[in-house]
Amino acid sequence: KNAVLSIRKNVGRNILLLGVAFLIINLVMAGLEIRTATKKSMDATRQSLGSDVTLAYNMKALMSNRSKGEALDQFNISIKVSDANELSKLKYVTSVNYLQSVSVDTDDIEPVNMSSTTTTSQSKQLENNQDNKKLGPMDNNNFTVSGQSTMKTLSAFVNKQYVLKSGRLLSESDAHTNNVVISSELASDNNLKVGSTFSVYTSDSSNNKTTITVNVVGIYRVKTVNQIGGMSNRQSPYNTIYSSLETAQKLNGSTTTISSAIYTLDDPSHISAFKKIAKKTSVDWNTYTLDANDQVYQMSIGSLKNMNK
Repeated sequence: KNAVLSIRKNVGRNILLLGVAFLIINLVMAGLEIRTATKKSMDATRQSLGSDVTLAYNMKALMSNRSKGEALDQFNISIKVSDANELSKLKYVTSVNYLQSVSVDTDDIEPVNMSSTTTTSQSKQLENNQDNKKLGPMDNNNFTVSGQSTMKTLSAFVNKQYVLKSGRLLSESDAHTNNVVISSELASDNNLKVGSTFSVYTSDSSNNKTTITVNVVGIYRVKTVNQIGGMSNRQSPYNTIYSSLETAQKLNGSTTTISSAIYTLDDPSHISAFKKIAKKTSVDWNTYTLDANDQVYQMSIGSLKNMNK
């Protein structure tokens, strides 16, 4: 009887306690849902950035260690193929693409000019000008040869910024060939088509030329460009000539170095683990660096991490 009376007396308090308990449970459940949603968003962000990790020269370290006023062209900013090969054998790597970029010119075709004041003939005059000898023979080149093991994993084509218009892209089977892929604008300006040939060359400090005749097997169209203003001819995607890695290396004068290497991993979630393993190799990490769009990733998930605390 006393128990019943006690319950009746404290009905209001019991209801209040039940209400508070219910509210606490709901808050805990909401917190768990937010945490789960945040983790999913972070995972989705990482997935959207892909599973590529790029081995490149550590320019930040270079700039920190260079002497005051020291020119960057005094440094050999390249990657040893042997170092790139060492990382290609690590766990999580499913494929690798080696890249070599080299500035070239040609007497056979005209570039897609990025400025009405810059023409090939004017560039030649500038190169021969006595007042500009200090610039060196490569400073006025109008084209860039971009060599790689394969074009199928190049982000500009994967993301549909560039699309194939005719012919085909280069693959591993084009190794040791002089096949190239050019922009539709460059092709149109010079009446080039699949099957056309032209020669490109580089010059060393002694003005010795290395010349290669290339064969057009594909033509691509540039759909989107992040920046046009301020570009020189050789920086323009319209004047980029995609070739095999070996062709670019020959033009660059070295078969033992590359500009960068892109490692595709089996899953984006393994990027951190891959980096940890890579740091244990004999590769000189004072010279090189690994990048997986980390800066973009950290900026993207900054606010999500705060919510997840």
